[in-house]
Amino acid sequence: MNQAEQIQKAVLRSLHARDLYTERQVNSMLKSLRAAEIHIKSQLVEIGEKKLLKKGLEIRQGQLHSIQKGIDEIIKDLKRDQTLIMKTAVRDSFQNGIAGSIGEFSELKFPHYENLSHEDRIKLAGQVMSLIDRSALDFLVNYNLQLLGNVTRELVDNIKQQISVGLVTGDSIAKIGEKIGSVITDPAEFRLAGKTVFKTAQQRVEVITRTETLRAYGHGRNKFYNQIGARRIVWATSGDERTCPECGPLDGKEFLAEEMPSIPLHPACRCSFFAARARVCRSGVPVH
Repeated sequence: MNQAEQIQKAVLRSLHARDLYTERQVNSMLKSLRAAEIHIKSQLVEIGEKKLLKKGLEIRQGQLHSIQKGIDEIIKDLKRDQTLIMKTAVRDSFQNGIAGSIGEFSELKFPHYENLSHEDRIKLAGQVMSLIDRSALDFLVNYNLQLLGNVTRELVDNIKQQISVGLVTGDSIAKIGEKIGSVITDPAEFRLAGKTVFKTAQQRVEVITRTETLRAYGHGRNKFYNQIGARRIVWATSGDERTCPECGPLDGKEFLAEEMPSIPLHPACRCSFFAARARVCRSGVPVH
């Protein structure tokens, strides 16, 4: 196996680990969104049991306010869960980016890295993490929470609107629930489902979580390369049929570190990058 093939194998292994972690975070986000859906649907059932729906009559404002207050509490719990997930995902992904780069160097048997155990790699990644500006990591977290906050605000507004209109016009509980929709984890079923409140929120939550988890991973790799003085960076796509026309032509292209386009290049971009190894070091000293 030549050096190019060794590099490709090491990088693809890192990307596979990165993507597995990303999907776990997406699943955690959808689990919290699903919990919110279940609690809101249970409120709808309670409305039916209390016979608050009256044909041809408007629901009393006090009753409607109580329902909306309950929804606010459910969404508050959702935001708390999403905040915890995102904070963990950003920090872990940043450190995974560092550890993945170290692991590639170790697999390629570069000087000072060739004999590192898994524990050594994690320890070294932690040492690099300790050098980062904490405000930069906090900025990433806050930016992501702002994006998710926009989604939850629209989610709660749309849920309230569907319930309010349904109660006033005399829609059945089943009809209101249909308009609110559900979190759908089966890809084929998701594609066939019509537009609903929860489907729209799910779509945006998935894109944000994937994109921003991968962004944090890239920042971690970049931090490591800055530490070792790598000056030239190679773009790497995931190399499969899902590679987009925008990213495909960049695969294998070499850039000066300060001139490389930002990754992710677009929402849900799966590209990554690696140091041009032949230019990094052969005796442990970076080559510029």
